[in-house]
Amino acid sequence: MDMLCKMFFILWTFFCFLFAASDTLEIARNKPTKQSTNMENIRHSQNAVDGDYLQTPSIGDFCTHTDLADESSWWAVDLGAIYEISNVIIFGRNDGCCVERFSNFDIEVIKPCRNNPNWFVDSVRELCYHQQVPITFLNASCHNRMFGQYVRIRLNDPNPLTLCEVEVHGTFISYSRSGNSSRKYSSLSQEK
Repeated sequence: MDMLCKMFFILWTFFCFLFAASDTLEIARNKPTKQSTNMENIRHSQNAVDGDYLQTPSIGDFCTHTDLADESSWWAVDLGAIYEISNVIIFGRNDGCCVERFSNFDIEVIKPCRNNPNWFVDSVRELCYHQQVPITFLNASCHNRMFGQYVRIRLNDPNPLTLCEVEVHGTFISYSRSGNSSRKYSSLSQEK
C-alpha cells in the first residue's frame, strides 16, 4: 500500500507539473548526455533522459550514477539547439539510500560561443538554480531568462551524483551555427 501511495504521488506530481509547463516543451528526452564518470560502467548518463521515471536504482539500471570516488560529479544534456530554458524537473532516487548526497548542487544553462566538441569550452554559463538541502524531486524554475544549448547539474560537494530522470522545459530559439565565429541570436535581445 505504501508503494502504491508513493507511485500515485509521483504520477500526480508529474502530471501537475506537466500541465503547469504546457507553454514550453520537454526538450531533453533522448538527447545526447554526458556525466563526469560512470559507476560500475552501467549507470550511464543516458538513463536520465530515457523516459523511465522509476526512482529506485537499487532494483535496476534506471538511473545515472557517477563513481563513488568522483569528487566533482556532474551530468549534462546537449539540447541540439539554443532554447530559452524555463524550468528543469529532476527525479532523484527515493529508495531510502543516500538522499543526503543530492544536495548543494547547481543547475547551469550553458551557451556555446564556438563550435567546439568539448561541451563546456568557450561557453557562457549561467546559474539557473541552486539547491542547498537534500531532495528526491525538484521542479526548478530559472530565476532569470536563460538561453543555452546545454543544461548541466553539478554537485558542489565531493559526492556521487544519481539522477533517475531529468526533464528540461524550454522554447526553441535557433539552431546552433557551425564555424568558429561568435554566435548571434537576434531573438535573445527581444523582451517578451
